[in-house]
Amino acid sequence: MKKVILFLVAIAVVVVAALFLIKQKKAVANLPTPKEYAKSVDIVMSKEGQVSQREEFLAEILSFKSANIATKFAARVKKIYVNENDKVNKGDLLVSLDDKDIKSNLDSLKKQRDALKIDLANAKKIYERNKKLYRSQTISKDALDNSKVVYYTKLSALRGVESKIEQTKVMLQYLNLKAPFSGVIGSKLLDEGSLAAAGKPILTLNSSNQKMIFLFSQGKKPIKKGQSVYLDGAEVGKIAKIYDDARNSLLVAEVKLNKMLPYPNKSYKTIEVEVDKKSGCQVPLKAILHKKSGTFVMVYKDKKFSPKKVDVLIENDKAAIITPCPKNPVATASEAKLSILPSYGKVVVSEAQKWKKSFLL
Repeated sequence: MKKVILFLVAIAVVVVAALFLIKQKKAVANLPTPKEYAKSVDIVMSKEGQVSQREEFLAEILSFKSANIATKFAARVKKIYVNENDKVNKGDLLVSLDDKDIKSNLDSLKKQRDALKIDLANAKKIYERNKKLYRSQTISKDALDNSKVVYYTKLSALRGVESKIEQTKVMLQYLNLKAPFSGVIGSKLLDEGSLAAAGKPILTLNSSNQKMIFLFSQGKKPIKKGQSVYLDGAEVGKIAKIYDDARNSLLVAEVKLNKMLPYPNKSYKTIEVEVDKKSGCQVPLKAILHKKSGTFVMVYKDKKFSPKKVDVLIENDKAAIITPCPKNPVATASEAKLSILPSYGKVVVSEAQKWKKSFLL
């Protein structure tokens, strides 16, 4: 009896379950078909172009020639004829130094010279007379020799004083400091009335033409003569030379500028040096996908994306030159999005409006 009851209960459970499943199946069948969401991605066509690779450096703008205007002898500054930023020509008088002491010394030397000339004339007369007396055997050889020594001693003394006079005249010239070349006054370091020490600068003079130098260490892309240099996106010159002497254990490069830059002497600017440049099949950098197995672009064909392996010849922060060149459009997006494009089904693309000139670098 119990077995019959259990059998009937089991049949009832199966029937109820079957009815529930049929009901659920009908409910699901009546549900609306889910809407397929399209995926949106930009595509662009590759094109022939040029990509430039640049490296940044901190460069110093300098005058091509600079000079410290200083005195060779200690003297007080009498007058300064120029001010900062004044333009001067070669030979213009810049500074006059006090010359009273030197002129006084020069006057004293001239008086010594005049006195020595008189003494020398007298000594010469005595020496000439003694030569005649010695020939007539009137005086001894010692007397002749003594008069000769006196004459040549006074002659040597006169020449010594005359040499000092010439040196003093040169000193006077050094007290009038002139511009050694045409340029612009950089700094005025002393004022009138100051004591100028020998070798201590009074003014600085900078030439009108400029140059630029920067420090670097050689990397994978070497810095070398002839490379173009850019400032604020515009080419301003080319590397003219690499110095033989290092500075702070770094190499030094000099840039020959195309024109004057509107910056003061010894100012610093960030420059870019073009270390490499290639032409070929150009795509935006956002089209490149890096994987362990290589570098790829996502090619759009038959409403689907498929990876195409390429070699990147050169790249910068905007574009890349690749090979082989894809004939179909390629996707541009983040690398995370590019990597999942092949797994999408239907893909709707929004054609890029134009190829920006910023890619043509």
